[in-house]
Amino acid sequence: MGENHGSPFRIAATDRPATGGFPVHEEDTTAEPLDRIDRMVKSSDIFLFIKGTPEQPMCGFSASTVAVMNHLGASYRTFNVLADDAIRAAAKEYSSWPTFPQVYVRGEFVGGNDIVTDMFYSGELKRTIEGAVG
Repeated sequence: MGENHGSPFRIAATDRPATGGFPVHEEDTTAEPLDRIDRMVKSSDIFLFIKGTPEQPMCGFSASTVAVMNHLGASYRTFNVLADDAIRAAAKEYSSWPTFPQVYVRGEFVGGNDIVTDMFYSGELKRTIEGAVG
């Protein structure tokens, strides 16, 4: 999707300090998966469903998205979809997006790694995130 700008992992190699991501800690894991997802997405201005954690992503696409967010100094919350099969399946339904990561800003689905990376290189992601954090 879009032109190839090189590896997003180069982004993580900068000296810029990162605010980083924090895994969400659910109070009620007995609720329906779509209700849990809705609460998670609304728990932070920027929310990511990823494979793994921000400190240890378990796939290259999740690692790339985390690197982009960290490079921008974004504060965000995450959920490890590998830890809960019900959430993993329901998140695909919630967003109508079949893969992970999934990025939400102010409760609105933005896209996956390819879209986030393209938005990063165009400057659109920074503008979107600054609007969320401000």
